[in-house]
Amino acid sequence: MPYLHTTRNGIRILVEELPHTHSIAIGCFIDIGARYETAEIAGAAHFIEHMLFKGAGAYPTAHAISLAIEGVGGYLNASTGYETTAFYAKVAAIHFNRALHVLSEMVQRPLFDAHELEKERRVIIEEIRGIQDNPTELVHELLQQTMWGDHPFGRDIAGRIDTVSAIARHELLQFFAKGYHAGTLVISVAGNIMAEQAIPAIEQAFADVPAGQRPIALPAPSLPIEHRLNLLPRDIEQGNFCLGLPGVSYHDPDRRAVQALDALLGGGMSSRLFQTIREEHGLSYNIGSYHNEFADTGMWVIYAGVEPDALRDAVAMTRAIIRDVVEHGPTDQELTTVKEQLKGSLLLSLEDTWAIASRNATSLLRYQTVPSVEQIIAEIDALTLADLQRAAHRLLSTNQQWLAVVGPYAEDDEADLQALLEG
Repeated sequence: MPYLHTTRNGIRILVEELPHTHSIAIGCFIDIGARYETAEIAGAAHFIEHMLFKGAGAYPTAHAISLAIEGVGGYLNASTGYETTAFYAKVAAIHFNRALHVLSEMVQRPLFDAHELEKERRVIIEEIRGIQDNPTELVHELLQQTMWGDHPFGRDIAGRIDTVSAIARHELLQFFAKGYHAGTLVISVAGNIMAEQAIPAIEQAFADVPAGQRPIALPAPSLPIEHRLNLLPRDIEQGNFCLGLPGVSYHDPDRRAVQALDALLGGGMSSRLFQTIREEHGLSYNIGSYHNEFADTGMWVIYAGVEPDALRDAVAMTRAIIRDVVEHGPTDQELTTVKEQLKGSLLLSLEDTWAIASRNATSLLRYQTVPSVEQIIAEIDALTLADLQRAAHRLLSTNQQWLAVVGPYAEDDEADLQALLEG
């Protein structure tokens, strides 16, 4: 279990001592993301993530920042989510102080240089265009629009080209000041270091972070109660679809059951979707599912790319598999298998210092505590067929299914796909 320490100005520090490793991972987790944006500044959180790499404090250029970590064989990266933004470095244990200094400068003293900002604006716009040119990614964004509409969950985290083009420097600075302070910051360390060494070093390095209150996120809207289809015709060689289903929040008591159902449906080559649609019928190379959890809601997605003429069969088979889970439930063998799959996946993920640091920080941000691995395994082991059947009836037996399609189809196909969705 990690050590937890809170500084006088409110920064929470987690340190997990792993003396058998040769590395240290350090992550700065900011409890703010894209769901805190208004529509006018969509993409601001992601834009700020980019700008923190463009120069900060003692590292005035992007090259200086990257060289400081990569020059000693380390790894530096970041990610923006809907609820959290993370900046992290993984280095050999002997370079802990260097990585800590780089991250502390980035988070506390970014330059937001006007010239670099305009260059990065163009880079992000190209990133968005890359998504729009990639149908296997675009179909997921299209589904989010279908399910969530104008809410931040309904758009890509990177924003839209028009909003990214228009965001002003002072708006980024305002968003940064609102979210980047001690009240939202968790610093998580895992690796070959002692807590008694790491905590004082972190306190000193982040001494200039101002205090602040956590901002309020935009509440999630209710999902549409009717079936919805969103078809985007594209002259491409494959039909891509995402079938959206209701999900649960990470506070929901059915969360573990939904994780197990997701593994059963589309969690790998042994899943029902893969075995039926790929192995038995050869309709798709890539098919699977995932479940996204947020503080107050969730979304469950099944996705595939198929030969254009096979789209209807693949969607119909997918919905038939869902109905079968609802009507007959999982088997005893499937329950045993998915339990072992979830436990094994969790344990294998903990072989990496960054995965451990990330798990600890994410748990603390969500639950104000870090559950032990043993506790999570016990929760998985406690799952019963009744738990999975209850979750399946709750989420899969409703009329709430939404379909997004990108491919070589015409508007004339829309009626047939809508009928398929409602059948």
